[in-house]
Amino acid sequence: MSGPMTHTSHRILPIEQLNTEWETLGRTDHSVSVLRRLAARDQTVARVVTGDATTAGCATPYELVAHMRRASGPVRREEAAELVRIMLREAALDPFVPRLVIQAMVPGMVTVAGKLRWGQGGEWAGADAFFAELLSTTWMVVADWAGQDRPYAVMDLLSAVRCRMRRTLLRQRELGRLHVGLTPPLVQSLSTRDETELESIARQFVELTHDGMRRDEVEVLYAQHVLGYTIAELSALTGRDRRTLYTRRDRGLRRLCA
Repeated sequence: MSGPMTHTSHRILPIEQLNTEWETLGRTDHSVSVLRRLAARDQTVARVVTGDATTAGCATPYELVAHMRRASGPVRREEAAELVRIMLREAALDPFVPRLVIQAMVPGMVTVAGKLRWGQGGEWAGADAFFAELLSTTWMVVADWAGQDRPYAVMDLLSAVRCRMRRTLLRQRELGRLHVGLTPPLVQSLSTRDETELESIARQFVELTHDGMRRDEVEVLYAQHVLGYTIAELSALTGRDRRTLYTRRDRGLRRLCA
């Protein structure tokens, strides 16, 4: 994991801006002070800051992030993941700590962007605009989870960001509007171009309506398993009580497995 990433030979402006800002921000007296406070609160951070016989210490947050990105081998990668876990848990220590988390997560955000094909098919003006929203979403997840102690913080963060961005992307493609309904023109539009895995699943759900499955069952399965909504979120969105939605989902699953 290293510096600025590229997308189809195009340098992603939000990443360049983050890295340029970090050149200074990661070395300020204040950021160094925050890192020392983190080290005083956790032995893992203290060990990385101090260093050992084989590894030089990380005196600044800039050096810490560089150290994390050079992680190779399972032990070093686990250490980098543990550092993110600690930073998320201690995010309330100082407003700089969430910024430290964001900088450490840039390579992971690039991976998420790649899995979502950099927003292709959505309404973003290009890769820069897509990554800017992905970055904003990551900030919101970090803010929401600040203070939580998550054993798999890196994977949890990236999964949450990917899920939220995927919902936005699918809604922009008008695959996620439950009130529009599942109609044959939707199937035709999906078949006119290469499908993503999620779109293939969506098309299969559409076809189930023509095989006799009740539409309300298909809609709940589609919303939960394609769009990633929880039953609680669907209840808030549709105004239907959770018991009804659970019943429809379970009935639909029984029909699928029959």
